Amino acid sequence: MSKGVQIAIAAVTVFAAVAIGLTQMDGEDGTFTYYSSVGDFVGDGAPESSAGVARVHGFVVAGSIQADLPAGHVDFSIKDAENPGLLSVRFLGIDVPDLFRDGAEVVIEGRFERGTFLAERVMAKCPSKYENQEPGTEA
Repeated sequence: MSKGVQIAIAAVTVFAAVAIGLTQMDGEDGTFTYYSSVGDFVGDGAPESSAGVARVHGFVVAGSIQADLPAGHVDFSIKDAENPGLLSVRFLGIDVPDLFRDGAEVVIEGRFERGTFLAERVMAKCPSKYENQEPGTEA
């Protein structure tokens, strides 16, 4: 085997080891997580409880928002736009985003315990598109 091939094999091995190490570090501290859809999260047989942080994307089900101010939490459900899956959520706070309302597109972050997603963060997405207004059509 030539010296060039040996160097190439060594370089690929070192690169693969570093890549695997970085991937495991991200998974262990839970600081970098993608979000999944409600259908994927529920459809994959969500565990009874999970210690890790998860992010789930969905739309707030109309009429499901129940704020319990004395207890300091907000309960609601989210679903996918097309899939029938439904996820019960308890937001562990009362300071929801301004755009949070029935039908709002949200990403929740938290953990899943005994059939309820305990959200520590709720991020609402603006449903409108920012477009130029036609001249002469001022509101």
